Order: sequence, then structure tokens, then C-alpha cells
Amino acid sequence: MVEWVPQAGALYERVHQQYVGGARKLESLINELIGEEEGINYLTATARAKDPESFLAKASKPHPDDPARPKYDDPLNQITDLVAARVITFLVEAVDRVCEVIEEEFEIVEHTDMGAHTRAQGVFGYASKHYLVRLNDHRRELPEYAVLKNLVMEIQVRTAVQHAWAEFEHDIRYKLDIPPDRKPEFDRRFLLAAALMELADNEFTEIDRLYRELAASESDKAPLDLTTATLTTYLTRRYPDAPHAKTTHYAWILGVLHRLGIDTEEQLTELLRGIDSEAVQAAMTHRAPAGTVRRLDDDLLAAKGPSYLDLFPDEERRQKILRGRLKALVRAEIIQP
Repeated sequence: MVEWVPQAGALYERVHQQYVGGARKLESLINELIGEEEGINYLTATARAKDPESFLAKASKPHPDDPARPKYDDPLNQITDLVAARVITFLVEAVDRVCEVIEEEFEIVEHTDMGAHTRAQGVFGYASKHYLVRLNDHRRELPEYAVLKNLVMEIQVRTAVQHAWAEFEHDIRYKLDIPPDRKPEFDRRFLLAAALMELADNEFTEIDRLYRELAASESDKAPLDLTTATLTTYLTRRYPDAPHAKTTHYAWILGVLHRLGIDTEEQLTELLRGIDSEAVQAAMTHRAPAGTVRRLDDDLLAAKGPSYLDLFPDEERRQKILRGRLKALVRAEIIQP
């Protein structure tokens, strides 16, 4: 081991808790951006700080061109996954939407589309999207993000199917010393699994399309009382091109409707009568296509005007967001000032 590597490891161990705090901040920020603000349907968004043992192992790696030299001269600044986040979605379309938010909200240092790389080689395999990012200029100046101010961080985005393949493949390839004569067998089976992975993602997308068709065909049925299930179908029918939201978001907007005294599909349809939802969306500045719950939230704001904010008296951040959207609706002359 190079002489200074233990010193670097000891230094990282002393400051490790700062990176743990930074990971919490990054995780909270990503959930806020893709969940609360954009309403994207995703499984998890988590972040972690690299543990000291992993840091020491990575800092000890030799240079690929000269084993006598270290790979990293300054590991604390050169290792780019000291704070790393991972977003896992259900559908490929949600991966694209998450990536749009990342590219809008962070300074992109590097972007690697692993799926595009494997497709260019004419094979199946790892399909995650990897970003190296920094905070944008605005957030760097905020005291709450001081620990992340100049840090390069890693964000990976992939579907749940891609995640399962990647984690299992990593465990086998990196934790097991596979004999050279057995390697082709493992390669072939991982290649087959990767092909099935892509097929599964494609089928989930097709199932989602079929669900939307089925929801649209139920438009002539008698109006129903609103539950999370019936509201999900109703919003899919009302906004056929909008992506689905997280299950918890449907429950949240259902509670908002109850506070408005809306308990049935018929009452909701009447409240939104005359609202041009396309015009409402044109007035907004959403970074990615708004999901079904966000579309309804915007339409409710257009229908109720400033009184809609009264439903959230103690939610300062939501009040700020809604006031911004309200101004956009006034500028577009959808509602009166």
C-alpha cells in the first residue's frame, strides 16, 4: 500500500460524518424535486456516503498504466462517489423524466448512458444512466447545502428490473473469483438475463399502455365514489397522456378533494367543468411532463383560485409553490388577479 493511503483513509474517517450529512441532504433534495415538485412515479430515491473501508480500498488502487503509481493522487477530491444517490423507477419513461429534472436542477459534470453504450455494441446488458453532478449556482449559496457546496456527486437512475440485474451481476462478478474456463458460461447467462430484463421493461410499458386504453373505455360507466383506486382510473381517463403518479400521491390528492367537499367523480367533473387543462399546463413551467396528480393539482388551482391555498395554511413551502403557479395562471389570463 502506498505510504500516504492510510493517511488519506484516516482523514476520510474523521470527516465521514460530514459526508453522511451531505448524503441526507442530497436524498432529501432529489425526493423533493422528483416527488413533491414533479410528481414522478418512482420506487425509491436514496443516497449514501461511501463508508471508510470502501474509501480505503478504492484509494489503494494502483494506476492502470503503472502499478507502481497510485490511481488517485488526491483521493478525497478525485473519488467521485463519496456521496452517491440512486433513483429507481417502475417504467423506462420515468427514468427519462427523472433525468430531465437532474439535467435541469444540477450542474452536469459527466453523463453516461450505459444502455446506449450496450445498444451501440449490438448486445444486451447494463442499462443504467449515470451522472456526475454538482449543485447549481443557486443552491451552492444556501447555508443548508454548505457540506455539498463544491462536491462532485454521483446519481444513478434505472428501473427496478435494471436494478435487480445490476446488483446481482455486481455481487457475482466482483465478489466471486470466477475461473477463466467458467467465465463464458457466466457471460452467456448474464447476457440472456439482460435480454429478458429489456423484455420485461418493454412489457411493463405495454401493460401501462393497455391499462390506459382500458381506463378510457370506462368513460360511459356510472360515476363512482372517489377512492384511491377509482381516482387513479378517473385521472388516467381525464389525462390520458400524463404519466402515473406515486400511489401515495393519489391518496394525498384524495384527501385534498375531501377537504374541498368532493367525494364523487360527478362532483369532481362539475368542479372542473370549463377548465382548459391544456391551457393550464401551457401556462406552467414544469420541467418534465406533469403526472396525473400534478395535472389535477394545477386544475384545482385554476378552478378555485387563491382560495385553494387556504387548504394548506401551515405548509410554507407548498404555499410558495402554489403562489408561483397562481401567478403563472394570472399571466396567462386563465384566472383573474
